[in-house]
Amino acid sequence: MLWSFFKGILIGLPFVFVVGPALFSILQTSISKGFYSGLQLAIGISLSDMLIMFLCYFGLIQYFENDNFQIALGFGGSAIMVIYGIYMFNKRTVNQPINKELKLKINWMGVFTEIIKGFFLNIMNPFLWILWLSIVSSGTTKNSTPEAIGFMLGIVSMIFTTDLLKSFFANKIKRILSSHVIIIINKVAGVLLFLCAVFLTIKTLITFNLIPFPFH
Repeated sequence: MLWSFFKGILIGLPFVFVVGPALFSILQTSISKGFYSGLQLAIGISLSDMLIMFLCYFGLIQYFENDNFQIALGFGGSAIMVIYGIYMFNKRTVNQPINKELKLKINWMGVFTEIIKGFFLNIMNPFLWILWLSIVSSGTTKNSTPEAIGFMLGIVSMIFTTDLLKSFFANKIKRILSSHVIIIINKVAGVLLFLCAVFLTIKTLITFNLIPFPFH
C-alpha cells in the first residue's frame, strides 16, 4: 500500500502546473481572505477529487456516464464559474486590513461556505470526471482494494499539499499589496473564471455535438 501511495504522489505531481478555475480561485481567495480561507477551499477541491475517484473505482461511475448528466455538469459548472467570477469582479472591499495581525476568529458558516464552494467548483467539470476515470482505471488495474485506495490517497495528498503551498505563498504576497492592487487581482481572477466558463461551455457543446462543427 505504501508503494501505491508513492505512485499516487508521482501521478499527482504534474497537477502542480495545471492552470484552471481551481488555481485562480485558490490564489484569489488566499489573497483576498487569507490563508485559512484558501485552506478551506482546497479541502473542498480535494474532497470532490476523492469522491470522483472512489465512484470511478467502485464502478458507480456508470450511473453518471450518460450524455445528459455530463452535459448538465458542463453547463452547471460554467454557471457556477460565471456567478463566482462576477462576484469576484464586483468585489470592491478587502475583508480585513492587510497591515495588521488579526486574531483568528472561526466562523463555522464561513468555513463550510468555502469548502462547499471548492467542492462544487471542482466537481461540476465533466472533463475532470473523464480524467480521473482514465487515471484510476489504468492506475489500479490488478491492484487490491487497499492498494487502490493508497494510490488514490497519494494523488489527492499531492494535489492538496500543492494547493496549500499556493495558498500559503499567495497569502504571503498579500502582505506587500495595497488594497487597490487586491481589488485589481479580484477583477482579473473574475475575468479568468469567466473565460474558463466560456471555454467549458464551448468544449461541452462541441464534445456532445450540440452545435454543428464548422469544418465538417
